[in-house]
Amino acid sequence: MRLSCLALSPLIVVAAGPAVAHGDGMPIGPDDLWHHWTFDPWIWVPLIIVHWLYGRGVLRLWNKAGWGRGISTPRVGAFIGGELILVISLVSPLDSLGETLFSAHMAQHTLLVAVAPPLLLAGFPGAAFPWALPRGFLTTAVRTGGARWVARALSWFLRPLPAAIMHGVALWVWHAPVLFDAALESSLLHTLEHISFFGTGLLFWQSLALSSRSTAGVAFGIAAGFLTLIHSGFLSALITFAPDPLYEWYLNRTATWGMGALEDQQLAGLLMGVPMGMVYLLACLALAARFLEPTHSSPELARTADAKRALP
Repeated sequence: MRLSCLALSPLIVVAAGPAVAHGDGMPIGPDDLWHHWTFDPWIWVPLIIVHWLYGRGVLRLWNKAGWGRGISTPRVGAFIGGELILVISLVSPLDSLGETLFSAHMAQHTLLVAVAPPLLLAGFPGAAFPWALPRGFLTTAVRTGGARWVARALSWFLRPLPAAIMHGVALWVWHAPVLFDAALESSLLHTLEHISFFGTGLLFWQSLALSSRSTAGVAFGIAAGFLTLIHSGFLSALITFAPDPLYEWYLNRTATWGMGALEDQQLAGLLMGVPMGMVYLLACLALAARFLEPTHSSPELARTADAKRALP
């Protein structure tokens, strides 16, 4: 499980891809929207590679352990759902529309931060990917100390509170008006923005998943989730209730959609506060429910651990 974020690192390239192929910056109207799909190799190649590796790993695991064992079919469905969310975020016209409407840009960020990461991690990629690798690869990596070094490097970042702090810093820094406008004008900054959102999102959601394994961990996970819920809600309120438009980029772009820049900004703030806030709240409630269970061990986690021990 600790290697899940590393296993999904090619998808960080996917999240950065549209920024590399940044649009021409011209506003998009409703009549022209569906002509703005993104077919960039920086998106499709990593996405196809990750999909193939995950599918190969799951099929090889099931061939040895039995259909649905180790990684259940609902978890495979969750992973595929996460991939589809990435397609919606980065391939569909939503990505290009983000240069015209702040609300569309916020919807994209919400999907990248609060929807795609937990779905992908729910698919147990850290258990599936090793099965897709050549035989003996993991043994060699462990013997050379590479796997241990990576695990040690990730261990601190995968604690709930440090992960939540990094995630929160990414949200606040990139929504500062100066940096947000600059990212829309610069491909490099836009790339860094997407990497920050998606990368810290993976760390944050992985840390919450790991925290559910013990009583003390659950407490820290709830604290991290509640902290994120509060500060993201405060940020959304600042955006929603600002008396004037905060982002100069959108000042003269929203008229073709029948709204002013301030109305578009208010809608963007609500998208951050309500859907994203609901996801964080549900995560806190799910962790709190762990206190009501007799143990903090999951049968599926145990089966996945057995599957890892049976790696070729």
